[in-house]
Amino acid sequence: MRLELIIVDDSPLWLSLAEKLAKTHPLVRSVLTFEDSYDAWVHIQIAKPQVVMSDIEMPGMNGLSFLEMFGNRMPFISSSTKQDFEEVARELGCVDFISKPFTKSEFHKSIDLVYNKIYGRKANA
Repeated sequence: MRLELIIVDDSPLWLSLAEKLAKTHPLVRSVLTFEDSYDAWVHIQIAKPQVVMSDIEMPGMNGLSFLEMFGNRMPFISSSTKQDFEEVARELGCVDFISKPFTKSEFHKSIDLVYNKIYGRKANA
């Protein structure tokens, strides 16, 4: 069982990096990216993906808004350049918080945590 991942980030650089790292994780089946938070919001409601990784600081609808709306329905990984957001993101239900800049191992660890939350067991990649 592999994961479907949606990544939302208004920064093309971070979006591209996260997408590349996700595609190297053996437990990720598919990756869909969104720079526009409103487009992502519509897609999440319709497609109901398994996992969402969202930047916290975005114009319009930010990552905390995503957590408030969807955090109780699907696992989230939150990311930000500001560590100060971690506590509130976790209170809103994110599975993991990654500070930017993040490494491949940090990113992969977050995917593993989400996999464990969904399937109740550690990943056997």
